[in-house]
Amino acid sequence: MKLITELNRDVRIVVEESDDKDKTLFITGIYSSANIENNNKRRYPRSVLEREIDKILNRVKDRTLWGELGHPPNPEVNPERIAILTEELEWKGDDVMGRSKVLDTPMGNILKTLVKEGRMGISSRGLGTVAESGEVNEDFTLITWDAVTDPSNNPSWVDGIYEGQEFDVPYRPRYTMQQAQQEYYKKIWQVLTDIEKGMK
Repeated sequence: MKLITELNRDVRIVVEESDDKDKTLFITGIYSSANIENNNKRRYPRSVLEREIDKILNRVKDRTLWGELGHPPNPEVNPERIAILTEELEWKGDDVMGRSKVLDTPMGNILKTLVKEGRMGISSRGLGTVAESGEVNEDFTLITWDAVTDPSNNPSWVDGIYEGQEFDVPYRPRYTMQQAQQEYYKKIWQVLTDIEKGMK
C-alpha cells in the first residue's frame, strides 16, 4: 500500500477570541470530496470516504485526531510534529467540511507564523491503492489531515501528490481486526526501524 495525500487549497483561516481575550486560530473549509476527480486525477467513491469518516469521527469525539505541519514519510503521527487538532467534520453534499484548531505546540506556533505571512493548505493522509482509472480502492484507510505549504517551485506539491514508501498491510481473514491492527503496526515499526538502521 502507498501513503496517499491530497492537497486542498479551498480552506480559510479564522481567528477567534475567547472570553479571556486569547486568540485561537482555526483552519476551516473543504477537507475532502467524494465522487469527483480531484487535481491529482484521483476519485474517492462516496461509500469509501463515508466509511472512513464514520470511523474517524470517534477520534474527533475523543480529541485525538492530530495533524502535523507538513507530511511525514510514514503513516504514523509524530507527537513532536503535531500542529493541529481537528475538532469538527461534517458532510455538505459530497464535500467533507472540517475545522481544526491550530495548537500552541512548537509546530503549531510555526504554523501560526506561516499563516500570518503567507498561504497554507490542508491535506489528507491515508494508506491505500489506486486503480488505473484513478479510483481509490476499497483498501483505503484515512489517517488524518495535515497542514501543508504549497511552494510553487515543487511540481509534486503543486499537483498535491506525495507518495511515500510502500507499506504492506498483513490483514488476513483468520485474524481478528485487533490482531490485524497489531500485526500492521508491527510491520510498519519494522520498516521504520530498517530505514533508521540504513541511515546510520
